[in-house]
Amino acid sequence: MNQQKKIIGLIGGMGPFASAYFYKLLLKKSSIIYGAKNNDDFPEILIDSVPVPDFISGTNRLKEAKRILVSRVKKMNDYGVGSIGMVCNTGHILYNDLSKIAKAKFVSMIGLVAEEVEKRGYKRVGILATKTTIIFSLYEKVLSNKGIEVVYPSSEYQKLHEMIIRDTIAGKVVSGEVKKLEQSTRQFVQKNKLDGVVLGCTELPLVFPKENFKNVIDCMDVLADKLLERYYN
Repeated sequence: MNQQKKIIGLIGGMGPFASAYFYKLLLKKSSIIYGAKNNDDFPEILIDSVPVPDFISGTNRLKEAKRILVSRVKKMNDYGVGSIGMVCNTGHILYNDLSKIAKAKFVSMIGLVAEEVEKRGYKRVGILATKTTIIFSLYEKVLSNKGIEVVYPSSEYQKLHEMIIRDTIAGKVVSGEVKKLEQSTRQFVQKNKLDGVVLGCTELPLVFPKENFKNVIDCMDVLADKLLERYYN
């Protein structure tokens, strides 16, 4: 294996705890799926935890965020990574701009989730995400092209999700919020007769009780699988 061409580049920091979780997820999957045991069995990973301005609920500082992220992709180019993943759904607003600059394959989390939804045969899915991800229809644009209907939570539930997302970024989610998230999602699924639910924000997998639900697609899970597949194969 030419390690220099196989390095996984991660653009994170949006938020930091999600990026740390994703790093551990890559290591865990490397061990379980690919049998990594020794130090040199695990992938080389370059993590850039970037303090990007907040665009969870608005895009007032999107130009500043774009400037910062463009500079980080260029650094990834200089380092010679083999694949790039961005540990943030909302950041994919800038995916087309960033992927044009990247010399390595810039893997789209949104695209991978859409492929997984299609693979499972879901025809009607709910999207739990930030307000900005929903406004920009990041998932809807891709899924609708596959003939898959997208349903969003009510504005009341979206406010709950944003509160949980912000608390997760700050590292202070409490059990009561998780319980509300579980209850609201269960109602959301039942009311809209959904085939599945997409955790379309990287903070949600840190707290969402996936073990209590069927047919949940975790955005970080599918991104980790693809990055490791590219690294080990």
